[in-house]
Amino acid sequence: MLNTVRVGIVGASGYAGGELLRLFSNHGRAKVVRIAGESKAGNTISSVFPHLRSPLVLERVSDSPHWDDVDVVFFALPAGGSFDLARYYRGRGTPVIDLGPDYRLATPELYKKVYGIEHGDPEGLREAIYALPEWAGKRLGEAPVVACPGCFPTGALMGLLPFFKEGLVVEGSAVVDGKSGISGAGRGLTLETHFPEIAEGVAAYKILEHRHIPEMEQLLRPFSGGEIAFVPHLVPMSRGILSTLYMTLREPGVQEEMASVVDRCYEGSPFVRRVEQPPNPLHVRGTNEVLIYVRARGRRLVVVTAIDNLVRGAGGQGIQAMNRRFGFAESEGLTSPALFP
Repeated sequence: MLNTVRVGIVGASGYAGGELLRLFSNHGRAKVVRIAGESKAGNTISSVFPHLRSPLVLERVSDSPHWDDVDVVFFALPAGGSFDLARYYRGRGTPVIDLGPDYRLATPELYKKVYGIEHGDPEGLREAIYALPEWAGKRLGEAPVVACPGCFPTGALMGLLPFFKEGLVVEGSAVVDGKSGISGAGRGLTLETHFPEIAEGVAAYKILEHRHIPEMEQLLRPFSGGEIAFVPHLVPMSRGILSTLYMTLREPGVQEEMASVVDRCYEGSPFVRRVEQPPNPLHVRGTNEVLIYVRARGRRLVVVTAIDNLVRGAGGQGIQAMNRRFGFAESEGLTSPALFP
């Protein structure tokens, strides 16, 4: 086991990269030593993120940062951005933790269908593991590429999987209503995320056709068909995801029994907590926690989860996976309580 892990971050100037830098500043076993960010190359961290202190200067992503002085490298890049670099680091035996979408889907064909581009590293895709940490198993410590789930799938799957695993859900009955803060759209400017367009409203978008649907269905499919209906919404808050999950049970369920399904599934997890009142994303702001609320009546089951999309849905989940891979305490660097209000 390494005493201190040297970390590189490619795509450090975006929201997910900024959260990685913030979280690593409190990590006792890892230190960020190299960073890259295309649009902000040549700038210091403090000029890009005034809330952070660091002497590091952003390198240019297009210069292909082939760093030989890192023990693990994180990618926070858009679709198609990770292939060449992932091949390089796999070749030198350096673990890759990808917060982007390039290694999440099961096949190159599905990737092309969803993202509209050819997959540039089919071999790496075969070797990658989809790292929802509580569900990833032992391969999380061995796979050369760790593919971190998207933020919407994280919030939804953490609430759906316990009941799918137990075979309790009628096939095709699951409906996912996801509400995300605007930071989920990234740091770039768009009309849809412009303040006057969203500040006093709520908008559903990409109904039944969001890119995260295949990602969720492929993880659910082994348990019960896997088909879901997903409706994402953009809400006027900076960060956080609230997922309301509707399922039809095969048999009438008792409230206490359904709650115990979650308790058994996540027993011992440092981050998953079942709560007695419907959660609010404010309750997990800035943390890696997943709050889960369960309500059953007859064959109707409603589960509500709350996560921070930039921590549990991105940087924090990546660090959680890294901690497990290197044999650190799973919660290392991730123990700060939520910021409230």
